[in-house]
Amino acid sequence: MKFDFKQLLQGVKKNWAIPTLSIVTVGILGATWWFSSSWNSQIKSESEKAANDLLSQVNNLKVTYALPTIGTGQAVEQKSEPNSVLTQKYAERKKALLSSGEAVVKAAEAFNVAGKTPLVEGLFPEPKANEQLSKPLDFVARLVGSAERGQPSAYVQLLNDIGAGNPVSASALEAQLKDIEKREIEKIRGSSPTRELTATEKESLQKTLIESRKGEYVRKAGEVRVYADMSAFPGGSTAPAAGPGGFGAGTATTMGGILLSAPSTPLSVNQAFVYQSDLWFLKDLFAIIRNANAGPGGRTLPVRDAVVKRIDKIELLPWRVQTAAVSAAAAAPGGAPVDPNAAVATPAAESITGFSDTAEANTYDIRRAKLTLVVSSAKLPQFFDAVARTNFMTVTGIAMEKVDSWADLANGYYYGDENVVRVLVDIETIWLRSWTEQYFPRALRAALGLPDLPDPNAKPAEGQPAEGQTPPPGGG
Repeated sequence: MKFDFKQLLQGVKKNWAIPTLSIVTVGILGATWWFSSSWNSQIKSESEKAANDLLSQVNNLKVTYALPTIGTGQAVEQKSEPNSVLTQKYAERKKALLSSGEAVVKAAEAFNVAGKTPLVEGLFPEPKANEQLSKPLDFVARLVGSAERGQPSAYVQLLNDIGAGNPVSASALEAQLKDIEKREIEKIRGSSPTRELTATEKESLQKTLIESRKGEYVRKAGEVRVYADMSAFPGGSTAPAAGPGGFGAGTATTMGGILLSAPSTPLSVNQAFVYQSDLWFLKDLFAIIRNANAGPGGRTLPVRDAVVKRIDKIELLPWRVQTAAVSAAAAAPGGAPVDPNAAVATPAAESITGFSDTAEANTYDIRRAKLTLVVSSAKLPQFFDAVARTNFMTVTGIAMEKVDSWADLANGYYYGDENVVRVLVDIETIWLRSWTEQYFPRALRAALGLPDLPDPNAKPAEGQPAEGQTPPPGGG
């Protein structure tokens, strides 16, 4: 069979679309294969790079596990890859540490506030409208004492709590010795009441009187735990005398001193707060004496065996809150005039304890005092230990001088057989704001730059329950 090429060309011309499309299809398939091969290589390269980057990030990923630092303890940190076990362990340990820290804070606050409750509940920070007069009067009655109520002064109670007392009264002792002398002379003379005593009899009588005097000193030193009276308090020897029942003529002593009689005008809340806080501080200072003089079983020892024999003087230095209270009282509308000699605190630089009473120290306040005491020289370390055991107190300074024991003995002060020294001790203590701030009066808070408290006398808004009441069901 003969192939007809012309016939083929004529057929192609008649059906040109078929070969054309066939050529295009083959071209497209070739181009598709070429492009798909190129894209596959690019996608593969990009995917590999992204995977490598992610793998590198995972391999280099580390987190820092840390525990909070409690006190001066060393910080704990650990860098590691994320680990569910480590995460759980650190979370548990952190929770335990924070719980322990909160317990320490609560224990510290309880230690700091121990025994410090207001003389009159409801006076601080502000009495209610119907108690504006009764609460301050009740406070003064409890502070200075009231014969009508059979209520001793709060300051006298502090002395009683440590077994304080006066030495033998010189006039009473002399009267007692004269009575002994008279009886001894009558005994010696017997039936000859007018005869002169011999030298031997006079010497014997003198020894009897000396022994009687000494015996009285020793007896008194066995009854009294520490020699002290109201004159040891700040302003205690110059305060005005109280009127009948503790409410009479007289004025409040200068800020920083004690109050021995009711003032002629009622105390403001700010003034009352100063006296209240000073009473709290005095309680702490008297607690030092009690702790120092405690013997076996916790009972205080008599003077002849005690560490602290005598309290000569207590001086309370003004503190920042007191100064603010004085300023607030002066600025208060219709407030009582403030004594121009009122003690004003001078901000002190950081002391040896590391604490400062500048305005930046807003979580605590510093209180300072000076004590003049007669102390057993051999037992002085026991006194320092007692200071450390009493609240957050520190001895920041001390000076000593010799005691003329014979001169003191002539005035009835018998200290026992051991050597004594007179010491001037500087005491510093810390008061945490976590418990004191709740008692700060409104004007005092403003003077210290603290946020105001809700007004206890404010009437509730319409539809709102009064303070301390539960809203009715449905909020109506």
